[in-house]
Amino acid sequence: MDVIRSRAFEFVESVQKLPDTAGVMDAMGHMLGQHGLDYFCCAYVAPLSTEPARDAVLADRLPAGFLDMYSEGQFVWDDPALRYCKTTLRPFRWLRDAPYDPNREPRAIELVRRARDFGMVDGVMVPVASPAGRMGHVFFGGSEIDLPERELPALHLMALYAFDRALRLRGQPEAPKLALSLRECEVLTLAAIGRSTEEIAGALTITGRTVKAHIKSCCRKLGAATRTQAVMIAMRDRIISP
Repeated sequence: MDVIRSRAFEFVESVQKLPDTAGVMDAMGHMLGQHGLDYFCCAYVAPLSTEPARDAVLADRLPAGFLDMYSEGQFVWDDPALRYCKTTLRPFRWLRDAPYDPNREPRAIELVRRARDFGMVDGVMVPVASPAGRMGHVFFGGSEIDLPERELPALHLMALYAFDRALRLRGQPEAPKLALSLRECEVLTLAAIGRSTEEIAGALTITGRTVKAHIKSCCRKLGAATRTQAVMIAMRDRIISP
């Protein structure tokens, strides 16, 4: 098992017991600092019209002064990574994978430059469809990241747990959960340990289409937008124990 994947399950076990958002950020730093990920942020993609921009941030460990600069410059409206979060639920490399036109979007270029000034040269963004009905994201960043692409699924799971814990600490009410069937629990357990649709189908002697149907049902019952989020909720609530 890859290092980050094994440490992700350790993170899952510990994060649910943390009493404050500072502890959540510290736990992420402990798990990922050796891979060049020193900065973290859990936030909604955009503030509500009735709230200050800083209130959209649920928890952060960012360089001193960065959020002040970001808020005062109102970069939330020009950040290509936040815009891209609205179009995908898959993790992506911060700014590198988020499309923007450098000739027509000078503010995006300025944001890249200002972020580099604060030591944030590279990063990963994980979009999160939150139960609050607002799109959120988790940012992992640093100056020199050593993170193979194969580790992104584990990072995705950690991000969902961090965002979920930050929401709970902010008093976000939980959505009611419907009971999963035994077969649905089996499917999610295999998904949690990294099995593909085809591998789950082979292990349970069912078709890939049936696996996808079970996953879809799990997402509906758990209020999840993706397979990974369904796994997160099921593990958090002790419905499955990989």
